[in-house]
Amino acid sequence: MPRMLTRVHHVGLVVRRLEDGLAFWQDVLGLRVANQATVKDQGVRAALLPIGRSEIELLEPIAPEGGVAKFLERRGEGLHHVCFETPDVAAELGTARDRGFALIDQAPRAGLAGMIGFLHPKGTCGVLVEFATPPSAAHGDGRPASGPLAGLALEEIQAHSRDPRAAADVFAGRLGLSSVAGAAPAVGCGGVRLVFIAGEAASEGLAGLVLQVNDLGAAGPPLDRFTRSRTAHSLALEPERCHGVPLVVRGS
Repeated sequence: MPRMLTRVHHVGLVVRRLEDGLAFWQDVLGLRVANQATVKDQGVRAALLPIGRSEIELLEPIAPEGGVAKFLERRGEGLHHVCFETPDVAAELGTARDRGFALIDQAPRAGLAGMIGFLHPKGTCGVLVEFATPPSAAHGDGRPASGPLAGLALEEIQAHSRDPRAAADVFAGRLGLSSVAGAAPAVGCGGVRLVFIAGEAASEGLAGLVLQVNDLGAAGPPLDRFTRSRTAHSLALEPERCHGVPLVVRGS
């Protein structure tokens, strides 16, 4: 089967208030909102912010019975899902069904990222996976970060798994992503790595993001109040200051 997943379109993050999420990702990190809307059938207010070749999607629940609201109540703010772009969501869902994946969406539906569809995380090692076919040239609406955080891009997504090798095999062998050599089992899509790290069953799922900047030294002062630890090559930020998202910033 030809590979149909072309890039990591976005990583979805749940926040209590959209404005608070924007205060960090837009005002501190310098990203620009490319699209923002209320998606009633998903029970969220949402915004997409381009970061390198991918995007960050912020999700504020507005319907207490919705899945995002239940996620927030159960787990608090943090990483929610990873979305892969495809030219044909319907075909991708059909292929996933044929390969034994459980589907949340049996057919595509409209979302902020375009036409979308979700797989159930029980078939993807605890990682909630979305497929999306965005409108043509939608990513071009955003501008890259500038100033001290120039070149900010998504480099790596980390996920906990009981069996990292088996998880990487699922994403490579059954979803068609490329295996990536490294210290930990990993796959790649559009220049972004998805790395699997050993963890308990209860913690399976997305665990952290690694961002890249052109000049780590210049990035240090704006991020000082968010920084938990630092090395010569990276800054690890406090998840509590980043709406529950473990973030590492590395120099290019």
